[in-house]
Amino acid sequence: MDYSKYIVKIKLFNSYFDCNDKIKPTAIFNLFQDVACVNGEQLGVGFEAMLSKNLYWVLSRVKYDIIIAPKVDEEVFVETWPCEKGKIDFDRDFLIKNLNGEVLIMGTSKWCVISSVTRTLERTDNVNYNCTCLQTRNYTEKFVKTEAVEIKDKADFVHTVTFSEIDHNQHLNNVNYATYVTNTLADYYFNHLQVNFISECKLGDEIKVFKKQTDNGYLISGYVNETLKFSAFAK
Repeated sequence: MDYSKYIVKIKLFNSYFDCNDKIKPTAIFNLFQDVACVNGEQLGVGFEAMLSKNLYWVLSRVKYDIIIAPKVDEEVFVETWPCEKGKIDFDRDFLIKNLNGEVLIMGTSKWCVISSVTRTLERTDNVNYNCTCLQTRNYTEKFVKTEAVEIKDKADFVHTVTFSEIDHNQHLNNVNYATYVTNTLADYYFNHLQVNFISECKLGDEIKVFKKQTDNGYLISGYVNETLKFSAFAK
C-alpha cells in the first residue's frame, strides 16, 4: 500500500473553536500532530519503532496559514505527507480541505531526530520511510527567523507546565505553545502562525511570555528563567 500521503475525513466539532467561532490554533496544531503520528506509524517511523532504535522525533518548527476560515461542524479532509529529507531534518506538509476540495488551511513543519541515550541530534540517514516522498510542497519560501522579544519587567503571560501537557518524550507537547501564543495575544485573531521551538520545557517550568507588536503582526517569545524556549510570529 502507498503511504506517501495520509488523508482522513473528520468533523470539526464545537470544541475546535473559540468563543467567537474561530478555529483555535491549538486545534490546528492537534490536527497536524494527530495525522503526522498516524502517517508515521504507516511509514514505519512511529513512536515505538523509533524508540526501539533509541530515537525519538522532535518538532523544531511549524507554521500554518488560514486561507478560508472553517466553520463549526464542517466536515473536512485533513492531509499530510513527508517531504524529501535533508541532512539533519525532515519536512512534513499539511492541508485541511473542505468537501469540495478547496484549501481551508495549509501548513508545514520541520522535525529532527534525537537520541534517547545521548540526547543529541541524529543524522537523517538513520531514518527511512516506507514510501517514495512526494515532490509537492505547500510553500516555496523557507521558515523565517523570528526575532526574540526582550525580557521585560512584567510578562504578558505566565504559565507553569502541568502534568497534562507532558508527552511521550517527557517534555511539553508542542500543541500547548499555540495556547500560550493565543493567551498572550488575547483578542487579537491571526490567520498565520509560525512557532520555532528552541529548547524543551519540562514539568514544573514557569514560562514567561513576552510580545512585541510589529508593522504586520506580533513577535512572541517564551522564557524559563532567562533561557529562550520558543519564539513565534503571528499575523
